Amino acid sequence: MNFPFLSGPMKQLRSFDSVFRRLAWGLLIAIAMGATLPAAAAVLRLDAQSSLHDTAGYLERLDDPEGVLDAAQADAAQTWSALPGNLNAGFTPATVWLRLTLDVEQARPDGWMLRLGNALLDDVEVHVQRPDGAWALLGHSGENVDREEWPVDFRSPTFLFTPAAEGRHVVLLRLQSKNAMMSRLEVWQRSAFDNRSRREGLLFGLYAGFYLLLIGMHAIFWLGTRAPMSGLFLAYIGSCVFNEVLSLGLIQQLSGLSVAWSDRLLGVGMACAVPIAVAVALRQLELARCHPRLARWMSLVCRGIAAVCVALILSGHYAWGMQPVQLTALALIPILSALAAYLLWRGWRPARYFLPVFGVFYAGVVIGFLRNLRVLPVNAFTEHASLLGTMVHMLLLSFIIIGGHERSRRARELRQANLAAQLAREHSQRLEVEVAERTVDLSDEMRRRERVEGELRQALDAERQVMAEQRDFVAMVSHEFRTPLAIIGTSAQQLGRNLQSAPLERNQARCHNIQDASLRLLALVDEYLTEDRIRELRSEPQEDACDLRAMLAELEQAFPSGRVHCEVDPEIGLMRGDAGLLRIALRNLLANADRHAPEDGQVRVAVRAEGETVRIEVSNPGARIPEPEWERLFQKYYRGQNARLRPGAGLGLYLVRQIAARLEGSVALVRMGGDEPVTFRLRLSYRPVP
Repeated sequence: MNFPFLSGPMKQLRSFDSVFRRLAWGLLIAIAMGATLPAAAAVLRLDAQSSLHDTAGYLERLDDPEGVLDAAQADAAQTWSALPGNLNAGFTPATVWLRLTLDVEQARPDGWMLRLGNALLDDVEVHVQRPDGAWALLGHSGENVDREEWPVDFRSPTFLFTPAAEGRHVVLLRLQSKNAMMSRLEVWQRSAFDNRSRREGLLFGLYAGFYLLLIGMHAIFWLGTRAPMSGLFLAYIGSCVFNEVLSLGLIQQLSGLSVAWSDRLLGVGMACAVPIAVAVALRQLELARCHPRLARWMSLVCRGIAAVCVALILSGHYAWGMQPVQLTALALIPILSALAAYLLWRGWRPARYFLPVFGVFYAGVVIGFLRNLRVLPVNAFTEHASLLGTMVHMLLLSFIIIGGHERSRRARELRQANLAAQLAREHSQRLEVEVAERTVDLSDEMRRRERVEGELRQALDAERQVMAEQRDFVAMVSHEFRTPLAIIGTSAQQLGRNLQSAPLERNQARCHNIQDASLRLLALVDEYLTEDRIRELRSEPQEDACDLRAMLAELEQAFPSGRVHCEVDPEIGLMRGDAGLLRIALRNLLANADRHAPEDGQVRVAVRAEGETVRIEVSNPGARIPEPEWERLFQKYYRGQNARLRPGAGLGLYLVRQIAARLEGSVALVRMGGDEPVTFRLRLSYRPVP
């Protein structure tokens, strides 16, 4: 069907559609062509209000594969390309040029600081275009340059830029590095840079103090516990800190370490850190308990890769050695994370702490590696992500290690305590039976031993007493017998030599000496034999008729005339008793009185009957007897102070007391001497004979 009234408008619509199509295709072509054309970088304006200017988005890049261009040639090249952010060229052997156009609003007398963030750049040259168009070298820095020749003493290449006038200034940077070619470029005001450097020094001091504290704490913990995980953690944290400070350029700045050593140390440190980190991760997961073969193979593979990379780095192929290390580390992160997640799903208890503790560390490492591989941009966060992640990871892992050791110690102590308690209960049951069986035997044995101990103690005391008496007896006999025997021997010799020529009176005196000495010997022997007789328990007193008056008269004859005076009560007649023992007692009393009486003194004997007893008192003048000796006079072998210079055995009074006891009587010292005579009183039972 035809509609003639619509033919005009329809033609106009088809014409408009044709025009629209042409415009659309032209716009698409323009967009496509514009995308292929190089974009010019913007100009960075340096104003006086901003202390820091980030050059991201203001840089242009030029690659010089042969590294033969100078500043003028590089500036005239047509292959410059604008960088959307900071430089991130990865591992490249080519020389990279950066161009920065600055619009200085106001010249500052202290200038501006151009700071590169990568401390591992090998060679950095900065050129500035002068007003006449020529290029001047602003500074030369990098690890290939001696630290003393760096224009600014900083951990990374830094240059002082002091434009003489306002306006635009073009700066060219020539970069070379065996490490990853990435870096930020910042423009600082001089005073702000100085303040920032001081703050950075403080932060690095805190960083070093944190790790030193952590290392010292775990060193003490390892020395005290010898926990294997703690020793491995020391190696782990040491390698991480070593690589961090080398990457930041702190060691190079402080020690002036050359690039030949710093690159090799960093490469070897990072290569060795991989098997150490894997060992820590596997130990934390306790993978050897559930999958021992997998844990062993993972450790062997990592050690092999690290050994090969170390050999490549030491031989001078730094990039060849570093890239496998970084790729291995990147590959291990998802492998270990997936393994931990699988073990956690299976209910493996150690995997609960692995993901949060190692996750923050792996996140920082991944960010740093992706930055080096040009996947992530270079900025403050990506530069310090690894540093912050490592610190948090080390702190958490430290708590896990110490807490795990403490839990293991408590569990071990609990098991030991339970085992000891069980053993104690079993042993206690056995002991109860044994104690019940041995109680009676032990009681009997204790009583028997106590009885035997008492008998032995008594026997020992008796033996000691006998030995003491024997020593006293031998000493006394050797002294007392020697004097009379010497007198007898001397007098006999004199008589034998002078029997015819000597006067009669002298010979009689010598005979008298012999007679006295022999009487003394007889008296001593009699005392000793009497003492032995008395000690015989079976000897009993004999019942004889004793004439006390006649016995005293006979004993009086043994002393010089008038020496002894006896007074006997007329009522006393014959009495029953042991005449031999009584004679010995009276003779010892008379001998003791005679021994201690002065030569002109007289010994008096008074005998009186008192009811059923007879009292015999023997008195002699003499010095007063000290009070401490009153009771000791009757002890065996005791001799008082007054008798030390007179002959005697110390048995006389002892025998008198023994005989008095055998005759059912008593003897006592009743007067002590001095102003009154020394008097001994002997009481005996008086049994007259009809």
